Amino acid sequence: MNINIEFFKAIRNPFSYVWWLMFRAPKLRRVRARIVELADLPLIRWQKELLETLSWFEVWMLRILRPIGKQIIQELERLKKVKKEPIVVASLGCGGMELERQMLYQLVRMRFNFPLIFIGVDYSPAVPDVINSKFANLVSKGLLEVRTVSHLGVDELNKLKVEAASLRFLVVLLNTDTFQLKELAENSFDLVYHTKLRHHLTLEENKKLDELATHLAPKLLELDDLFSISGIITMSIFLWRFPALLNGGILSSLRDFSKKELLSQKEKDWKVDIYGRPLWCYLRVYDKAGSAPAKAAALSNG
Repeated sequence: MNINIEFFKAIRNPFSYVWWLMFRAPKLRRVRARIVELADLPLIRWQKELLETLSWFEVWMLRILRPIGKQIIQELERLKKVKKEPIVVASLGCGGMELERQMLYQLVRMRFNFPLIFIGVDYSPAVPDVINSKFANLVSKGLLEVRTVSHLGVDELNKLKVEAASLRFLVVLLNTDTFQLKELAENSFDLVYHTKLRHHLTLEENKKLDELATHLAPKLLELDDLFSISGIITMSIFLWRFPALLNGGILSSLRDFSKKELLSQKEKDWKVDIYGRPLWCYLRVYDKAGSAPAKAAALSNG
């Protein structure tokens, strides 16, 4: 909490903020595991404001989500050609589900005609209201149904698949901690992805996240930001009028991978692509079918 109080005191005027960026932020970067931003605190009013403002920013800066959105749409197109039961994809740490809103509008325009379940997982108590408001237009047109649940086990997932078979699109908010999904069987979902989640986790949780995600689905997509001075400057300029979002953007950036740290992930069967300037981001892809263990198993079986 002290880091956040210090931050909000600094942004009272531009001069104290510049001083904070030059002299305080580099020190926080060196101890980034200790950084806790507003989104990590149980402050519902702040979380709701942050989610709503972030959604606006993601609409305005559409290209922020474009790399992962394009990949997900391509995967959905592939899956509908090989699946017989509804496609189930899961977003870990889904936030306000702006990415899903954008993709659903695109799928409607594409006349995507296969039953599809989007499962968003987020423990924030502010998320249900934000999501219900965001999808109200699609719900009113009969194109979508939205459900909120607090638990998702094997039986609940199978029931959702049965119900979704007669629907066009179903959005399910699982309002609980992501790691509660560990009880599900391997490949329970067709695709798992997450955006801007990793920097909110501890080092131990980061490892558990990869283990969980690659257990839950045959393919994992991850979009997140890269630490860069140009990104911090850009956010400082464009987010100055939105204190909650500026807090999340700057403190998140201080916790993000550097380019060097990110590229080290290539040693772990992940495909890594870097996008953007000045807001650098990356897309990591893990495909079990293309991983080293899978290739070795295929060769031994052949």
